[in-house]
Amino acid sequence: MLNSCRKDEFRFEETPTEDPLEQNSLVANLMQRTALNDGSDDNIIDRASCITVQLPVNLVVNGLPIIINDEDDYDTIEAIFDESDSDTDTLVIIFPISIILENHTEVIVNNENELNDFRDDCSEENEDDEDIECIDFNYPISFTTYNTLIDELDSESITSDMELYEFIDAIEDYLVININFPLTLSLYDGTSLNVSNLNDLESAIEDVIDDCDEDDDFDFDEDDNVSLSEQEFIDLLVLCSWEIDELEVDEQDLEDQFDDFRFVFNADGTTVATNAGGTDFNGTWMLSTSNGLRLTIQFDDFPSISNTWRLHEISTEDDGTRLDLRNIEDHIKLQQDCS
Repeated sequence: MLNSCRKDEFRFEETPTEDPLEQNSLVANLMQRTALNDGSDDNIIDRASCITVQLPVNLVVNGLPIIINDEDDYDTIEAIFDESDSDTDTLVIIFPISIILENHTEVIVNNENELNDFRDDCSEENEDDEDIECIDFNYPISFTTYNTLIDELDSESITSDMELYEFIDAIEDYLVININFPLTLSLYDGTSLNVSNLNDLESAIEDVIDDCDEDDDFDFDEDDNVSLSEQEFIDLLVLCSWEIDELEVDEQDLEDQFDDFRFVFNADGTTVATNAGGTDFNGTWMLSTSNGLRLTIQFDDFPSISNTWRLHEISTEDDGTRLDLRNIEDHIKLQQDCS
């Protein structure tokens, strides 16, 4: 409706009365820095926190060709790296690739030398950079825009960081920009807050800039919570029954085959899988500490889970502990059930 108004029916006095958003103001700068592309999630591939490799991408990791289709596949690279502590890990990118810069520009990169040029523009590990990662906007965000050159009122809805960055970048002196408050922002700790004006927005961003670890480093194992002793892991394993939450073998999702199964690991090295009908399937388990904790599971009836699985990560959730176990590209995730 705003776009359809005729010029002679519009008066500038009808625009919002709060302070406008100006391009070179502090709050506009903070908003744009919050909307920058965070390139740290894929540092295991590009070792650069200000660029992101566009997926899918073909790699050769420790001599093994793999395709990274989504962010979950980053763990596959780490699993290959973690297979041995005595080798030299290598990762080769198959060019050409597309990368996304901090300003959301997409660029074709044809070789390693070109990629190094973009890496050089990034900060070093854990150095301060422009990107603000401790707070994020919840979209959509609505703006009202008044063009003083043509006496026209318009509105625009922004739905992503890229759109917000480009919108602020395009503000000109002849534009009067107002944000349609309130806005909701998400904080690094999982909480959220509402802001109702530019001053509140500026303060909200400034207050949390240095409050979180932006993870702008290349230490890919730091999130692996596997610092358990052998006995601690055994105590955890035999404490309660387990169910299979995820199972991927040879790039096939197989967890549906184990719906309603419960697995019990006994202290004597035996394990029992019981289905919803009450049928028991007997197996064995063994724990080794070679190159980390490794759980060997053997079931004659279930070859898909009969393997030696390296403990990749442990997480604690409201409904119990979750084990993430890996074998190169295969993985199994067990969810504890103490009910």
